Amino acid sequence: MSFSFPLTRRHAIALAGLLAGAPLVLARGPRAHAAPGAQRSVDFGGGWSFSLVNTTGEDAPAPAPDDPSWRPVELPHDWSIGLDPVDDDSTTAGTGFLPGGLGWYRKTFALPPETAGKTISLEFDGVYMDSEVVFNGTRVAAHPYGYTGFAVDLTPLARTDGSENELLVKARNQIPSSRWYSGSGIYRDVHLVVTDPVHVVRHGITVTTPGLAESLPGSAAVHVDVTAVAGSGARRAELTVVLRDPDGIEVARAAAPAELAPEPRTVGFDLRVDEPRLWSVDSPELHTAEVSLSVGGEVLDRVGTPFGVRWFAFDPARGFSLNGEPMKLRGVNLHHDLGALGAATHHDAVVRQLRIMRSMGVNAVRTSHNPPSPQLLRAAEREGVLLQVEAFDCWRTGKTDQDYHRFFDEHSDADLTEMVEAAKNCPSVVMWSIGNEIPDSTTPVGVPIARRLVDRVRALDPTRPVVIGSDKHRTVPEDGSPQDQVLRMLDGVGLNYNNASSVDELHAKYPHVFFFESESSSETSTRGVYDSPHQLNTGENHTPGKHRTSSYDNNLSSWTYSGEYGLKKDRDRAFFAGQFLWSGIDYIGEPTPYSDVFPVRTSFFGAVDTAGFAKDQYHLFRSQWTREPMVHLVPMNWTDHRPGEPVVVWTYSNVETVELLLNGRSWGRGASTARPPPTAGRTWRRPNRPVTTRPSPTVPSPAATPVPTAARVSCT
Repeated sequence: MSFSFPLTRRHAIALAGLLAGAPLVLARGPRAHAAPGAQRSVDFGGGWSFSLVNTTGEDAPAPAPDDPSWRPVELPHDWSIGLDPVDDDSTTAGTGFLPGGLGWYRKTFALPPETAGKTISLEFDGVYMDSEVVFNGTRVAAHPYGYTGFAVDLTPLARTDGSENELLVKARNQIPSSRWYSGSGIYRDVHLVVTDPVHVVRHGITVTTPGLAESLPGSAAVHVDVTAVAGSGARRAELTVVLRDPDGIEVARAAAPAELAPEPRTVGFDLRVDEPRLWSVDSPELHTAEVSLSVGGEVLDRVGTPFGVRWFAFDPARGFSLNGEPMKLRGVNLHHDLGALGAATHHDAVVRQLRIMRSMGVNAVRTSHNPPSPQLLRAAEREGVLLQVEAFDCWRTGKTDQDYHRFFDEHSDADLTEMVEAAKNCPSVVMWSIGNEIPDSTTPVGVPIARRLVDRVRALDPTRPVVIGSDKHRTVPEDGSPQDQVLRMLDGVGLNYNNASSVDELHAKYPHVFFFESESSSETSTRGVYDSPHQLNTGENHTPGKHRTSSYDNNLSSWTYSGEYGLKKDRDRAFFAGQFLWSGIDYIGEPTPYSDVFPVRTSFFGAVDTAGFAKDQYHLFRSQWTREPMVHLVPMNWTDHRPGEPVVVWTYSNVETVELLLNGRSWGRGASTARPPPTAGRTWRRPNRPVTTRPSPTVPSPAATPVPTAARVSCT
């Protein structure tokens, strides 16, 4: 099979495999459905043209095909990251002063005669936002939400005689449409899917592993539901399920007849895997479920999905455990942009971010505040990162003029369904969140909305808890209030910036609900900047005109607290499931404390900056979340200090004692105890040059790995 759009060697191999049935491995990175299902789908990211019609978002038709505004692009594509920041009515600091606007994409391609009679569709992983798809002159789809995927059936209008097909996609981003930088355009992958009319539907494999706590280590029960259709009329088919271990070796097989019809029908299979290798954060072993569909002995469709054999529990009294082992969620929040790449999703960049976070000791990510890309799901399950997957940043009441509240009532059920269906087999996912800091959750109108969302998620996936990220529960709700009613219908509640006493009070009143910190700290810092270590900075008032914030864990906004406070609060509460630091990596937009200062356009919240370089906060959390011996000095360098000027030195370490040496001379040893008081530290003085070490709190690890008892730090 060949197409008329430009082909790379990868595309040529993929298209050949589409008909030949050979398994494919595309260079772009793992797909949402693993081999052998990849041969039914090919990357459709090449050969596009793009026209930016305006940067205001005013609606307009697509330019004519010969209009000079069209330029070639490859997908994924974020047009906003390529624009200059401007300070006008079309931008905000929250979105990084980068414009959005109205953009059109165009692609022409030919479908050969071999595709006649096939079912032909496009799968978009994400278009930001308010998108429309026009195929051969007919509007065939509209999808407002920019953070969920969708599929478009092209079959009725597809020309399969080798003549040209025209595809147009409109994306309309009216700023502000998110509180952070969203990017604009077809920023996630697109795939062309060609199947027989008798086929397994999109997201048509569901894998669960019930009863593992009782059956392991001897065996694992694996239940597989397969949903398929016969678009051309009723057909009797046979479905076969094969399970493979992480080495690709077949470990179980089952087959069953299926009476298929144009409406989707589901067939269930119960299989057993003996002595399975478990998926965990330290050893993310992935199994594969492969499904083949046959009619009259001919295989018409093959598709597969990775899954993990693992179980977890959230105990309101004892916290979180994975495979029976207690552990804290050592999490971070991550927005979806990739720094200089903008919002365009690239698999290697996603993996790089997760590996940087893992080196800090992170074992969990909250997808704040929207459903993630398939690339993040695949990377997380391979890197051993747990996920809290979040649906919305608002419900009916918006937070910005053009955000999702405009579409919530009509589209939230479908978008929630897509979120769960796309991620249901990912072993990393341990929680579904129905929203973040939702204004409606404090009003009577929000209670039935919450009930609808919770019920919908549980109907789709009864195996995982449903939670919310809340800044509305910083005090204990009154009985019968909307906050009380919403809390009682949830399995767990993520608290945003609660103090320790409020956490204890909530736990006492709601002992059946598990609690964790969905956003902690929000300390801001600039890599390599140090100011007033004994003062709680409040941003520009203390660094006028500099647009830099101190790295002494002391630059706090009104709603925030230090990273050290959050670590101790989590450590001292066995019932607390853990925390998600705000944030793991700096992101474009929300430049607190310089929220209205042009051209400051990236956040300061991250433990790592947008280029991937660690800030001092990274080392604070690494000292508490890792066991490999380490010690880190704050400040990282003294080049900004004049000779003879006093330097306040802190140490972040996971060893019991630290000795400070200055030019070869010891200034003493500082001891870190298991539970130091908030002011723990020790000061050594020499004339005109005091040096302070501050042993950071030690968070006991579930692991029994011994740690060294001392470290020596030389300062020159």
